Amino acid sequence: MLRGGGASTLKASLATGQETAFDCANSVQAFIDEVNAGYEQVHRKFEEQFWGTKMALSKGTKLADGTAPEEYSVNALTETKKAMESFLADEKKLAEARKWLDDPSASEDQKKTLKMFIRTFGCYIMESAEAKALREEAMKIEGSLESSRNKMKLGADLPEKGFTELSSVQLATKMRTETDEAVRKACFEGLRSIGPFVLDNGFLEVVKARNQMSKALGYEDYYDYKVTQAEGFNKKRLFEILDTLESGTRDLNLKARELLAKEKGAAALEPWNRGFMMAGD
Repeated sequence: MLRGGGASTLKASLATGQETAFDCANSVQAFIDEVNAGYEQVHRKFEEQFWGTKMALSKGTKLADGTAPEEYSVNALTETKKAMESFLADEKKLAEARKWLDDPSASEDQKKTLKMFIRTFGCYIMESAEAKALREEAMKIEGSLESSRNKMKLGADLPEKGFTELSSVQLATKMRTETDEAVRKACFEGLRSIGPFVLDNGFLEVVKARNQMSKALGYEDYYDYKVTQAEGFNKKRLFEILDTLESGTRDLNLKARELLAKEKGAAALEPWNRGFMMAGD
């Protein structure tokens, strides 16, 4: 039996404990909200520059919400991407996410969110100074390549019309719907011209910089790095899975090609004809 101030003391102690648990739960949510709001801000700025440069928007062009960035440029694209990746590579955020995950006041939904934070931060944090420098170098080359690609005069030499500017989407659409094979082939050649163009404008340098960065982090190459970060297993394991898929569907694919050629002629197997010939099947 409690005597004197015992009951009031216990009541006050319980209340303090409840307030502490409540405050901790609020702090977990405050951290989650802060990270989400911060990421939304840096991601939005990157997306504005990504689409602004991709669509060659002029300075002052307003977005759907009526706002307009100061400029749309490759430099701004590179800087906003760097800012977004720096946000995700913040070791303090990773440490705090781990701290709140171990806090008993965190709800199951909050723990699920915190685990996603931890995985995401872990994918972007690079402990190697060499890798960080190589990543920045790669981003600069990527920005330059993106700018060149956006300015590329894409199209097709159409019969009786000559060169006609067409987007990659328009070229692909014509390959699926145009009844004239000569037009389909011209559109195919137009799409294929993207390959040599990007090779002449820095794509190989991007590959080299990405691979050097990945090797500095202990991976076989950039593809191995990305697969491991995204899927949790390495490139070798992925190719084992893909090899199984290929071998399991090889005979079916060969039979499908044979049937298509038998029904619609050998020319149906040409890359500019296949989609058109298979339409509706």
